[in-house]
Amino acid sequence: MIDSHAHLLPDFVKNIDEIVENARRSGLEAVVNSAIEPHHYEYASALENKNPDFVFSTLGFSASHIQTIDFELSYRKIRDYPSLVAIGEVGLDYHWIKDPYWRKKQQEVFTKFIKLANERQKPLVIHSRKAEKECLDLLQKNAEVPVLMHCFAGNLEEARQIEDHGWLISIPTAVRNRKKHRKIARAITLDLLVVETDTPFLSPIPGEKNQPSNVKYAIEEIAKIKETSFQEVDKVTTRNAREFYQLKTK
Repeated sequence: MIDSHAHLLPDFVKNIDEIVENARRSGLEAVVNSAIEPHHYEYASALENKNPDFVFSTLGFSASHIQTIDFELSYRKIRDYPSLVAIGEVGLDYHWIKDPYWRKKQQEVFTKFIKLANERQKPLVIHSRKAEKECLDLLQKNAEVPVLMHCFAGNLEEARQIEDHGWLISIPTAVRNRKKHRKIARAITLDLLVVETDTPFLSPIPGEKNQPSNVKYAIEEIAKIKETSFQEVDKVTTRNAREFYQLKTK
């Protein structure tokens, strides 16, 4: 099992060392940790160094905080960071950002990160909340690297476009109780799926914060939906995540 997207960051989670150890005990092969603001990046690096070959870093830019995050600082740090396995999450968020000026600014920033990923030859992890069409348009025009649509919740036509490009879709643990993720998990070939927790968000257990060890619930639900075994979904989604991020695990 690989949790392909989590936020193990002090802003969101307490007892991170304990949570990482619980993930190991639960049989996970790796956790991909997504840092989305400049002050997260150093912590992500420290956690990665503390857990070599188990915790891996992606660095991104929170689209929903476009008005407050220093883009230039984020860009420089991501450009120069030596060990990241992907750039992301980056993208568009039209759920929280309504103003046309800031939506246009999001598109400009997103395009710059796509081009940076091309330059660094790093895959992209995409946030596309309520802006799936616009995200796909920009990716189709600009992306030259592998793409993973994190926690994708667009319609089936958009999901088919992603499938046609050979890009990945990440199914979160919320698939247990959200119809939109269940529809996508049913429609898209297993060969293009990975699983994630989005820790500490989207918990499959009401009243509890999510954590990487819960990724098994996404695997279980996909197995039910596709009428196959847990072992088969685990094998394929783990392979997909390992290859996408080029992970070197123990």
